[in-house]
Amino acid sequence: MNLNEYFSMQGKVYIGLRNADGTRQPARWVYDSSKLEWAQSVSEEEQDESWSGQRGLAATLKTKKSLQVNLTLGQLNTDNAARAMSGVATDVVAGTVTAEAIGDVKAGDVVALAYGAVSAEALKDGTSAALVAGTDYTINADTGVISFLTAKTGVVADSYSYAAHSIVTALSQNAPNVYVVFDGENTVDGASMKVRGEVYSVVFNPASTMSWINDNFGSMELQGKARVDPFRQPDPKWGPFARVLMVDPNG
Repeated sequence: MNLNEYFSMQGKVYIGLRNADGTRQPARWVYDSSKLEWAQSVSEEEQDESWSGQRGLAATLKTKKSLQVNLTLGQLNTDNAARAMSGVATDVVAGTVTAEAIGDVKAGDVVALAYGAVSAEALKDGTSAALVAGTDYTINADTGVISFLTAKTGVVADSYSYAAHSIVTALSQNAPNVYVVFDGENTVDGASMKVRGEVYSVVFNPASTMSWINDNFGSMELQGKARVDPFRQPDPKWGPFARVLMVDPNG
């Protein structure tokens, strides 16, 4: 391809599971990602000579080649949260709960129920007297968080219903081996180049920080080191770690 352009890339990032034999499961779009970087490095050992009196460099030995993928996820969903927390995402089907113990409470105490998306809650104290919403407690039904307004003993959530929602647990599994595909285009005025970047095998570490209180737009920063792909490495069209397809749509 003879196309030669200044570049400023935009595009979609897809992540999919990689099988043990090197084949790929279908990938999914991670939605808006403000950063995708390949940080490439080569480590080498140096040997200085001792015969010239200059102690000059005589030889080098490449000891390691590495490629790190830096990916910033800008939208929160169950898949992205699971990636960022090395967690497991579970879709909870609608259901009901009976006799969920809460215990003794004072005015100002807050209790989180086992589920969210709560409705039709019925709370009772140790004498089986019903608690009155707005008098004895308030509830954020979406998140299942109860704030108590009066002191009570032996409180029980006698019953409540919950709608379907999702749960993502943190650090509950080892991060899977995945592949990454970038489907991009050059956005410089007058440019036409299309690009597809692929990293064949990478394991992302959990995000070092999950910020749940934000003054500005939140994001999740992922980093992962690429593995050498033994199935693709021998083929010069693929190479050991990654490749970029560069296309001139105008021929």
